[in-house]
Amino acid sequence: MTKAEDDEILKKFYKTVNPWGAWGPIREKVMKDDPSFKPNFNMGRDLLNVAVGIVWQVSLTASAIYVVLHNWTLAGVMVGSVIVTSIFLKFNWYDKLEKA
Repeated sequence: MTKAEDDEILKKFYKTVNPWGAWGPIREKVMKDDPSFKPNFNMGRDLLNVAVGIVWQVSLTASAIYVVLHNWTLAGVMVGSVIVTSIFLKFNWYDKLEKA
C-alpha cells in the first residue's frame, strides 16, 4: 500500500539485526558492500531453543503450582524439567550469544 523502503535503510537494518529469513536481495547488497559480513543461518537452532524455552517456562510455572497443591511428585518432575532445560539452554543458547 506504500512505497518500498529505501535500500540503504533496509541494509542498515539487516546489518544491525542480522535476521534469518527471506532477506536474499538485501543480504547480497550488504555482502557486496562488506564482504566480511557473516549472515545469520541459525534459524534451526533458534527455533529449537524457542521450543525448549516454552517447556522451561511452563515447567517453571507448573512447579510452583504443584508445590502449592502439595503434589510433590509432579513438583519434582517439573523442577527436574526446569533443571534439564536450563542446562540445555545454557549450552545451546546462552553460550552461543554473540558478544555485544
